[in-house]
Amino acid sequence: MKNQVVQPEGNYYDKYHSGNPIVRWMMKGFFKSIEELLGKIGAVPEKILEAGCGEGEVTGHLRNLYPQTEIDAFDISEKVIIEAIEKYPNINFYVGNIYSMEVRKPKEEKMSSLSEGYSLVVCSEVLEHLEEPAAALAEIKRLGTGYVLLSVPNEPIWRILNMLRGKYWKDMGNTPGHIQHWSKKGFCKLVKESGMEIVETKSPFPWTMVLARKR
Repeated sequence: MKNQVVQPEGNYYDKYHSGNPIVRWMMKGFFKSIEELLGKIGAVPEKILEAGCGEGEVTGHLRNLYPQTEIDAFDISEKVIIEAIEKYPNINFYVGNIYSMEVRKPKEEKMSSLSEGYSLVVCSEVLEHLEEPAAALAEIKRLGTGYVLLSVPNEPIWRILNMLRGKYWKDMGNTPGHIQHWSKKGFCKLVKESGMEIVETKSPFPWTMVLARKR
């Protein structure tokens, strides 16, 4: 099926609140890389969008970094958006589709299209779930006026780590819902082919993270 989002309702493994010291070290590196890449932007973003925000953990971090900036965020799952609203009431959360950028408030039916003009668009750990990641990147680029921050699992490292911890052996370590698999080089190629210029990359273990901007 085209334009399908193979996205679970929330994370299969809650890495953001894990008590495991290795996972906590990994997440510390993840958020440190976000901060370092956003430091390359210079000016404070006037308006931020997070596409595919899940329970809002990255969105909440963005709020801490930019307390005065208007932040919109959406996810395909109404369940996790309701959870995100409870945790971060000062962020504009919506239920929406990354392919059309149409959103709605939870428990409402009326859809509306997001307007262009976001100086920063963030899409973290979403593209690996999509049948057509290039189509999603085209929409992200269309809405943005400046910078885009993207992150995906770094393969095959991600699957190897899953197998080392005894998970998903029947699927060779593949996390359920992951249908795209990129090395750092492969993901950078996809971003460039989308018409964006790569500003800088980071490799917080075990992710690939890219800061790009519209050409």
